[in-house]
Amino acid sequence: MKIVFCLASLGSGGAERVVSLLANKMSNDGHEVQVICLKVNEVYYQLHEKVKVVMAMEKSWNRFSELFWLRRYLKREKPNVVIPFTEGVYCFTIASLLGTGIPVIASERLDPSAMTWKRNLLKRVLLPYADWLVVQTQTIKDYFPKKIQEKTSVIYNPVNDEVFKESETGITNPLELKSNRIISVARLFPQKNQEMMIRAFAKIADVFPDWQLVIFGEGPLRDSLRLLIDSLQLTDRILLPGRTEHVIDELRKSKLFCLSSDYEGMSNSMIEAICVGLPIVSTRVSGTDELIKNGVNGFLVEIGDETGMALALKRLMQNEELMKQIGEANKRQASLFMLDKIVNDWISLINQVRNVS
Repeated sequence: MKIVFCLASLGSGGAERVVSLLANKMSNDGHEVQVICLKVNEVYYQLHEKVKVVMAMEKSWNRFSELFWLRRYLKREKPNVVIPFTEGVYCFTIASLLGTGIPVIASERLDPSAMTWKRNLLKRVLLPYADWLVVQTQTIKDYFPKKIQEKTSVIYNPVNDEVFKESETGITNPLELKSNRIISVARLFPQKNQEMMIRAFAKIADVFPDWQLVIFGEGPLRDSLRLLIDSLQLTDRILLPGRTEHVIDELRKSKLFCLSSDYEGMSNSMIEAICVGLPIVSTRVSGTDELIKNGVNGFLVEIGDETGMALALKRLMQNEELMKQIGEANKRQASLFMLDKIVNDWISLINQVRNVS
């Protein structure tokens, strides 16, 4: 089967990570896979040598010429399905392929209830022309009109098989051997609201002098976050080490995972933390209600509630037995995100769409 993914780029974001995992596994399973990057010529995640990467920026000079280039290119390639990720890319792709008969499965990556009305209006205009829509949570599916929900599937993000190697080899990483640190992995963007997390940690930092907060990621808020950390006199306690290619290793070294986003689709790093077996403290954003049962495998706080986050972190940090119980409860969910399962879900959906279209 010939499968084409469309993305803005292959940079270090969550959608790019998911596409790289899907493309590599599908290619390894014998499918012919291409990834088209529409905006930025960047490849962060390693791809299978058989996955063809096409940079549209090299082919066109403006959005209109790119629109027609994509249409011509895909009509010539004749894929069995085109799968554009993120709203801007799927709206663009749907518009480009109108009337071609090429099946399109759009993939929504954020919670539309947090988007502007203009962005959501464009989706409501174009999504009826897509053959199917994939979302990450039932909450996101419920947002859309009934006619769109009728051709919408919920498929979770997969995790790299590396997550499961620890248990397969019999190697354990007991809680007492981990560092006293809270880990967060996200772009340093306003959406992720790391400022709230930093202020929450500052409220309890004196109570737990041997703990650190480590925020992996890069973005335009680095300088402002660094100034905030310095002003709180926590330079040695709150670290911004930048991106890491070893997220799983860093999660395994940590005792807690924290997410402070104002909105999400479903956090990839939170899923990885669940699979590794970390307790989760998160804002109540899309995906968390479905994966985190309050007090059982983590704690949820309201968006922007730094006091609530501080109290949830404190409750776990002062009770290692509770951390252990909650971490074990999380690890029991890991099979939901296995790459084989998620790819099978996608292939089944693709075959369903091909039979209907």
